[in-house]
Amino acid sequence: MADAGIHEDFSVTGSTKERILHTAARLFSERGFDNVSLRDITTIADVNIAAVNYHFGSKIGLVAYVFDHYAAPVNAARLKLLDECDQKCGDAPPAVEDILWALLSPVFHAPDNGDEGRHFRQMLGRMSSNSNPDVRSILFNTFDIVSARFVDTMSRACPGLPKEELFWRPTCVYGAMMYAQADNGRIRTLSGNSFDSTNMDDALKYMIPFLTAGFTLPPGGKLSAG
Repeated sequence: MADAGIHEDFSVTGSTKERILHTAARLFSERGFDNVSLRDITTIADVNIAAVNYHFGSKIGLVAYVFDHYAAPVNAARLKLLDECDQKCGDAPPAVEDILWALLSPVFHAPDNGDEGRHFRQMLGRMSSNSNPDVRSILFNTFDIVSARFVDTMSRACPGLPKEELFWRPTCVYGAMMYAQADNGRIRTLSGNSFDSTNMDDALKYMIPFLTAGFTLPPGGKLSAG
């Protein structure tokens, strides 16, 4: 068994397809896309490469399936919460804090089943910076609908923002989100391991007020004097 020392506590059960799916999510979350081979996945999942080709077609096909499997319910929850933002505000501008909650909460809380959810968040965080065009295409196709809806809703919450700022400010939101999800251990190291940076409730508690303050700055990002 390859990498036995690293993965000795990792056992997979279920159908062949499920074992491949969960193993791939785990390894992609630990190493990213480029440092995981199909043989790594098949060895730990205890299947042959023909099974990957049968169920997913290729390594990139497997990545696309993994993202769709985990992201589809997250995106559905995001869109539902954004709908609720619109219903709540009526004709008034939606609240920036509510919009940020709609974007961040579903991905920080789902899948809400322990290690599997953590693996998805870390995988998403790591792959968001991958330069592979196929991986980037999967990410864009997976999240573009929600991203466009997020920007549209935020434009109504911040009608005075120039278009350029309306796109740069979400970039800061996504950067914070991806860094928190990747959980590379840097925050724990800087804090002297004084708190658990994997606690997603804490992440939301601190991030949303901070990001709300940034999004509601006047155009140009300058604080008013006094």
